[in-house]
Amino acid sequence: MEHLSRFVGQMSLTDDSRAEGIISSEYSNIRDRSSIIKKDLGLTTKAGALKDNVKKNRYKDILPYDQTRVPLTLLTNDNDSDYINASFIKGATETRKYIATQGPLRHTLVDFWQMIWQYDVKVIIMACREIEMGKKKCERYWTTVKETTPFGPFIVSNLEESNPNEEVVLRTLTVRFHNETRTISQFQYTAWPDHDIPYTSGGILEMMDMARKAQGNNTSPVLIHCSAGCGRTGVICALDYVHDLLVTKQIKGDFSIMKIVVELRRQRPSAVQTKEQYQFVFSAVAYMFEKALRSPENNYQNLTKVFVIAISNRQMSAFLKAKYNTVFNTCRTSIQVQASFTRTIRHERVCSIIGDY
Repeated sequence: MEHLSRFVGQMSLTDDSRAEGIISSEYSNIRDRSSIIKKDLGLTTKAGALKDNVKKNRYKDILPYDQTRVPLTLLTNDNDSDYINASFIKGATETRKYIATQGPLRHTLVDFWQMIWQYDVKVIIMACREIEMGKKKCERYWTTVKETTPFGPFIVSNLEESNPNEEVVLRTLTVRFHNETRTISQFQYTAWPDHDIPYTSGGILEMMDMARKAQGNNTSPVLIHCSAGCGRTGVICALDYVHDLLVTKQIKGDFSIMKIVVELRRQRPSAVQTKEQYQFVFSAVAYMFEKALRSPENNYQNLTKVFVIAISNRQMSAFLKAKYNTVFNTCRTSIQVQASFTRTIRHERVCSIIGDY
């Protein structure tokens, strides 16, 4: 592991007075790289900009790339098109993939269920509420518990609802199309504040663990959405991507959250939409890694070193590295690590006046 030793020698702490500038510079770098990749790869958004499709976009500035958009081929009437504002995203393993999509509009509810049926979706992760700050963020595509509602030719029933923790609603839905019925698990994360980030990452990571169990060995895509299907959706994709790298022993000395976010943005515009969301990914990954280190079956003896090295590398924030070092060395439990780390980020960061979709 010579490369790890080499990186250890390069580690140094940076004065906190430079931290905010470094964070901004990193996130600006991500945005610049995204623009360069879009140009170099010739990524286009022609389908979403077509006159007949414009009304199907919740936000006019968030359109899926033609090269990664999700086509609808299961057409239910003569007026249907193959367009929906949704993108395929590749996961960290060959069998892992996601559909990142906007929260459906009233007139795209049938399209939404077409997509779910066509791609045999088993798990939906919803990272928003229907209404936030008085604005409609997502049309309800399910019904009240024990009730059944048709969405075009798709007959949707809500069998049961539960609250596995105070931040999550779990719904067991069934959808019937023609003579076939399928079951879908929907996980709604309700504690993501408007224009902000979750206070801790424990609840959202616990929800993602539950979603993975519900998905099991099924290779169909996991559908993830918020309102626009980019900010919060991108954070969840990034965290699941890192989780899969972790469990498949792919965390190396060159591990880079920046590279992961840039790769997500190659497939879905504006994935991880704000600087604060980018910081939150670090917080949640720190929690994830620390939890893995403390597990009885820990096979990640080098994980602490790898993570600290990675966030000290030139792509990562020296600010976050310094804070993580302090927290990791002083806290004794996963909860303490997460709470302290998140509080530090919240104290240091400047809240964005541009809200998350």
